[in-house]
Amino acid sequence: MRRRFSGTRRPWTTSEPIKRNACPSIDFSKNHDNSRRANGMTAAEYRDLSGMAEFRAAEAMQPAVWGEGDAPDPGDLMMVIQAEGGLAAGAFVDERLVGYIFGFPSATQGVQYSQRLAVLPEMRGRGFGAALKWYQRRWCLKRSIRHVRWTFDPMRGVNAALNIARLGGRSTTYLVDYYGAMGGINEGLPSDRLLVDWYLDAPVVAAKSEGRVVAEDAKEWLRIRVPAEAEMSMRHDRKKALGTRLSLRDSLCEAFAGGYEITGFDCLERAYILTRTGAE
Repeated sequence: MRRRFSGTRRPWTTSEPIKRNACPSIDFSKNHDNSRRANGMTAAEYRDLSGMAEFRAAEAMQPAVWGEGDAPDPGDLMMVIQAEGGLAAGAFVDERLVGYIFGFPSATQGVQYSQRLAVLPEMRGRGFGAALKWYQRRWCLKRSIRHVRWTFDPMRGVNAALNIARLGGRSTTYLVDYYGAMGGINEGLPSDRLLVDWYLDAPVVAAKSEGRVVAEDAKEWLRIRVPAEAEMSMRHDRKKALGTRLSLRDSLCEAFAGGYEITGFDCLERAYILTRTGAE
């Protein structure tokens, strides 16, 4: 959704110089297809799901990640979509499914839509989510797919850190109440989402896949901060969370309407970094 850029600034919007504080990361960019142990991490195997038992395990994982009341993707549907050219892959520890990723072809040739990325709550913080996304990148490039899209809640800083800072995704599209009323962890708030564009062969993404950082030039920039208490309020104070949702919505929509693009996320300051390269 695009709105007119008025030039106003919310309390958490600034035009400070770009300073990209790095997010903690583990190099899972290579050899994800085989079991491995790195930086003290649990050994894991990354591969396509196989057999209905594994698809059912992926289906059963969804309530633990998105909460009771969130409609899961059925295992048989994921199996059929995989058979027809979609991606359904998992992270396995001691032959147990601890995370999975699910995507399917879009209406645009060469573009995949990434529907789900899930890691069991007790297995988070170990790099499985990033590893599954890099597996997705290799899987797609082998099939001449160079663009992946998905959505995420802009109030969730952990997701922004992964999608933008670690993977190199970008966004110019804000979707207002995209899914309508939802259950589970999303209950009680408008389901606003950012649409991420992940250009798999872009220099910045290729560099991040190898653990390198590429400097990007921009004539103009600004920061839009996500309040530190945003995710806590989503769980315990929905009225406060709604206020944050609406203010963040206005700031991002105005910036996008003014030609800005999300190109980074500062994990320390919890701030989206938006740049505009075409300004004169």
